[in-house]
Amino acid sequence: MDHGRRFYRHMSPGSGTAFNVKLHTSDLHIIADYDLHEKAYAKLVEIRDLLDEHIRAHQDFLISLSPVPRPAVSPEIAAMMYRASELTGTGPMAAVAGAVAELVGRELLKYSGTVIVENGGDIWLSIDKPLVMALYVNSIYFRDNLAIRIYPDQSPCSVCTSSPRLGHSLSFGKADSVTMIAADGAVADAAATMVCNAVQSENDMESALERGLSVQGVTGGLIVFRDRIA
Repeated sequence: MDHGRRFYRHMSPGSGTAFNVKLHTSDLHIIADYDLHEKAYAKLVEIRDLLDEHIRAHQDFLISLSPVPRPAVSPEIAAMMYRASELTGTGPMAAVAGAVAELVGRELLKYSGTVIVENGGDIWLSIDKPLVMALYVNSIYFRDNLAIRIYPDQSPCSVCTSSPRLGHSLSFGKADSVTMIAADGAVADAAATMVCNAVQSENDMESALERGLSVQGVTGGLIVFRDRIA
């Protein structure tokens, strides 16, 4: 992935510190109480090494667009992705960005009271004060006027977005964007993909959202399709 400027990165660090951590195709934007770049980078290296090793041994894990058999033993990140895949019917890689954000965030939470990790538009956060999260939608109707408010008692949680119009993720849907919220980063990420794939017209919005909200661990969702919101 090109690690060029990401226009949607306008998170205000408030009293915290913002920093970026990059490794191969992973590009994280993080806010914490302190600059924890070294700890975040070390955790990201660990995660990526384990995931790459798993992929080398299980090629179907990388390329499948539907659930694949889970081996008896797998690293934590792969186990998270297998579970999310099974819950949503997507391929395991549909959950990778959300899983990475959560695992890095959980590591940093050992050292910081507030942690926000953004990974390609997929966010894991643990906060001590309400947070307003703006949603960028490539739509003339809702480009700059949508936001989600997250309260501390709702965190830690993940807020993940899938869109066929923005980003590098594979999507077969026609919604402008789908955002799903869940306690589990892998589940939120895969659920966003699943719901986005299910929206081919405005007539699919209600049923797609209901399907997303039925996934275990999902607590909220938002679909934008042209001038309509579910």
